[in-house]
Amino acid sequence: MPTARFDQIHNQEGPLFVALGGAGMFGANFYLYGSAGQWIAIDCGFALEPGAAGRNRVSVPSLAALERHDIQLSALLITHAHEDHIGAIPHLWPALNCPIYASPFAARLIRNKLDPNREWPSLKIIEPLQPVGIGAFQAEWIPVTHSIPESHAIVLEVAGKRLYHSGDWKLDPQPVVGGLTAQGRLQALGKAGIDVVIGDSTNASVAGSSRSEAEVQNGLLDTIRPLRQRVIVTCFASNIARLHSLAEIAFDTGRYAGLLGRSLVTLHAAGRAHNYLNGQPGFIGPWELGFLPRQQQLWVCTGSQGEPAAALGRLAAGNHPQLNLEPGDAVLFSSRLIPGNEVALAAIKQGLKEQGVEVIDDDMAPIHASGHPPQEDLRQLYGWLRPRWLLPVHGERYHQQAHQSFARSLGIGGLLPANGDLIDLGGQPGKIAELPHGLVEVRD
Repeated sequence: MPTARFDQIHNQEGPLFVALGGAGMFGANFYLYGSAGQWIAIDCGFALEPGAAGRNRVSVPSLAALERHDIQLSALLITHAHEDHIGAIPHLWPALNCPIYASPFAARLIRNKLDPNREWPSLKIIEPLQPVGIGAFQAEWIPVTHSIPESHAIVLEVAGKRLYHSGDWKLDPQPVVGGLTAQGRLQALGKAGIDVVIGDSTNASVAGSSRSEAEVQNGLLDTIRPLRQRVIVTCFASNIARLHSLAEIAFDTGRYAGLLGRSLVTLHAAGRAHNYLNGQPGFIGPWELGFLPRQQQLWVCTGSQGEPAAALGRLAAGNHPQLNLEPGDAVLFSSRLIPGNEVALAAIKQGLKEQGVEVIDDDMAPIHASGHPPQEDLRQLYGWLRPRWLLPVHGERYHQQAHQSFARSLGIGGLLPANGDLIDLGGQPGKIAELPHGLVEVRD
């Protein structure tokens, strides 16, 4: 593949697309769209890569392509507030030096990451379903259900084309927290015509439909109710709906709930600030919870991916300062394994079992729901949108290929992008050049 030329980057109308992270991999989502020299980016996340002793390395997308080809972004658009979509902002934003457009909840979590003693570009709050003009682009945020509040797809209109960047999504009629997918708007977009979908491939190989958060709440309740000793549930800190459900379950089962882990405390505070977690009962402090009888304790902790320094890793090692596990306690994994964390997570589960702790995961009970679309969700969305072409992203090569194959069965063409592929979306998508790409490890 030839390297990109100046006239392609700065003069070609396109529109053009290049992934500098998130294509052929999980994490580091960073997608650029350009037309006649104007460029914007969607999302700016980090990736976790396995390191020594089970510790993950944090890496962010390289900006070599922007530097080599003198690409200046007009804006950074955020779909939602997961770390693989916003986690690189504190590291890359000073070099990008462009406004960020985000929902109120995502904006709050972004601000929490930024050094207050430094000067940062402006952070603009978006309104869903309200188009925003950014140079040659018009952008509209479309509400979708996912595993964090205020998740969106983004529709871009540029150079006479309408592009649908799906972000992370699923179809959930009972999300417990937050609004529903804007089905009516999606159907209207389909009637108007979608040229290209740039879409989430995470579960494209999985048959069936998504499990709803309401089903998970019932599954957790049924699993926790018969347990007689201390209960610990590990989940992604950003799953505000799961926190809401666990607080209610604690009340329904005669327990009190508490949080272990800084990210959980941060996300819980953000959820309350935006009125997503204002129900009663709530969570009590760990020191207060620790003095109650074991059968009245329900702890929610970080570390579902086997991170040794997170709360669950320290519990498994027996060195957490606020809690020691005992035989007969139960740990529930209300989460999915992210590829690459198998060894670290297996070590933590073994450490728990050696302490006489019962381990329960989603293979044993319906206590987790993915935030990404399996095949029937994809079928429904593409029935609404009726796109001409697909670029499958957000997944490893296997997931992209599964997404491409499924789309073809629905009569949708397209191609499979890799990081660095410069793709012209002006007609049938085609790769025209290659840009520098890679990951840069972040060191403390």
